[in-house]
Amino acid sequence: MEKTKQKITRIAILGDGTTPKTNRFFKSAVKVAKILAENGYTIVNGGGPGIMLASTLGAKQANGKVEIIIISSSATPNNYEGVNDKNLKLADKVIKTANYQSRVNMLINYVDAFVIFPGGTGSLAEVGLAWSEAKFDFGHHKPLIFFGKSWQKVISEMISQFHFEPKERGVYQIINSHAEIIPALQKLAGN
Repeated sequence: MEKTKQKITRIAILGDGTTPKTNRFFKSAVKVAKILAENGYTIVNGGGPGIMLASTLGAKQANGKVEIIIISSSATPNNYEGVNDKNLKLADKVIKTANYQSRVNMLINYVDAFVIFPGGTGSLAEVGLAWSEAKFDFGHHKPLIFFGKSWQKVISEMISQFHFEPKERGVYQIINSHAEIIPALQKLAGN
């Protein structure tokens, strides 16, 4: 893994907006966000339900700061998970964007690192953009931390099927437990 010179203060937690509160990933996202908030990191998410709400709840358990990036209500696309009312009320800062693409771009550019839980095509788009940005800004890249054993197979398959340069392989880590989040950040971050 390659350390970044990027100072990490804001961490985006990405994942499925349909994940129920009873799901192990929802519970893990709460724990991860709580640990991050306890260590002074600001949690950033897309303001929706599922993993996004879980990260807000976890940060707030530690009296941490939460910032959400949402789409203006007049521009929400079909099949968009929307804004979760509880997430909106708990947020310390709400950033509104004009459309879905600007929301994704703002999310990628606004934060300093990513914790990625399993998700759908929205999460896949965010991961692709974040990973490509890490390549182009290598050395000052934004680390990607994937949560869950299933990522090992997915990422191994991507690396074997696509042409990933060595530096693209050095910007991420896979963890399987909330207890691994701070050591992973320390391994990837220069601060």
